[in-house]
Amino acid sequence: MFGLSWMGDGATIKRMPLVNMLAMCGKAAPVVVSICDCTSHMVEGGKKDAEFIMEYFSDKVDEFDPSGTLTDCFFFDGAANIQKAGAILCAKYPRAMSFHGGEHVLSLFFSDLAKVNPIWVSYKCFFKFSLSMSNIFSATGFKNFQTV
Repeated sequence: MFGLSWMGDGATIKRMPLVNMLAMCGKAAPVVVSICDCTSHMVEGGKKDAEFIMEYFSDKVDEFDPSGTLTDCFFFDGAANIQKAGAILCAKYPRAMSFHGGEHVLSLFFSDLAKVNPIWVSYKCFFKFSLSMSNIFSATGFKNFQTV
């Protein structure tokens, strides 16, 4: 009924080039499938280009979906190399669609929403309530309570 959705993003953390891959399906929470350290690939003169990203994702998709019939969509950021990789993946997996920049749009939406005064007041009240409950539970010896 529900297929696999793949999410990916390129990152460079402390001069270490990475490609992150997550997957989710139906009611299952997203899981980290793989984090690729691209250092050796780039030392050899390679780039985090569309072909490299497409091959990286294609290998994992084939591992988890050998028939290619469960993969529904790919979510990526808006970088040009990622957009091209998404188009190539959609050609390889015709049932799938590729979405670019979706996480950025949602982030902007919720950022703007948080600036609306009634929502900001509700958030502050909830935070104060959570903090007070945390203090009550910790004072009574209930150690496993975690605030949001």
